[in-house]
Amino acid sequence: MKLLSAAVTSAILSFVSAAPAPVPHVNETLEARGTDAPYGIKKGLAYNNGAITNILSRPGSATWAYNWGAAPNAPKFQQIPMHWGPGSKGDKAGIHAKIDRGDTPWVLGYNEPDMDIGRGGSHASPRQAYDAWGNDMFQFANRGAKLVCPGISSYETDRSQFTGGPSGLIWLRQFASIGNNPAQFRCDAQAIHWYGEAGRDGRYQANLFINYVNRAHGIVNEIFRREMDLWITEFAPLPLHDVNVMADFLDVVIPWLDKQPWVARYSPFMAEDLVSNGNLNRAGEVFVNRKG
Repeated sequence: MKLLSAAVTSAILSFVSAAPAPVPHVNETLEARGTDAPYGIKKGLAYNNGAITNILSRPGSATWAYNWGAAPNAPKFQQIPMHWGPGSKGDKAGIHAKIDRGDTPWVLGYNEPDMDIGRGGSHASPRQAYDAWGNDMFQFANRGAKLVCPGISSYETDRSQFTGGPSGLIWLRQFASIGNNPAQFRCDAQAIHWYGEAGRDGRYQANLFINYVNRAHGIVNEIFRREMDLWITEFAPLPLHDVNVMADFLDVVIPWLDKQPWVARYSPFMAEDLVSNGNLNRAGEVFVNRKG
């Protein structure tokens, strides 16, 4: 998701999250953190405005950032580039420039190929993404960068009203099953996204998120036939831009994320919602200061 108006995005995400859910129960068994992020801190920033990242640069907090492309607009952070979509939809020259400078050990794969472009996705069928993946991504792996497989939405269906095709983990299963050899993608991690359920408070939505991520972890491992690290590169409660809901949500999920060894990195959607009038807002204070 990116570059949508607040009203359109909220309406879409409300639809995606509309299915009723029972009151969730969270597994309280927490394990030690595991990540190769700078200083061992998984916390990162998903941003559009690079100036916002300066406000969020605090000792012991976020160490990396990305902006759905390769523009180096967050110089205080390790900047992870993304090849946004198949073929010409990615900034290959910009990614190579980052590798040339030694700026990044990773390249993120396609952004939400299971969603249409009008809603922020790169819109590619599993077959289209499969056919492009090697040409798009292996040039970076051949230079030593590790790859993150395409970031998928949490809208899980075999026939999306937005694309007419599969979405979410169903899209990922079909993508990875082509050729019956998931190792062929040369991915060291899988990116997932999640958006909440409007009308619920932040702490309730935090438990929904934890339950979803736990479930996704198991399914991703099954799809790739091995333990795969997760990067959770977009996630937020609904409605978007509600500082207090986001603050209560982050207060629960950050300690949990930090303690899961298979969650390698995470970045809530988005950095701009953690800052108001040039200063950290309540959600920003929780984001910066909360730890596992």
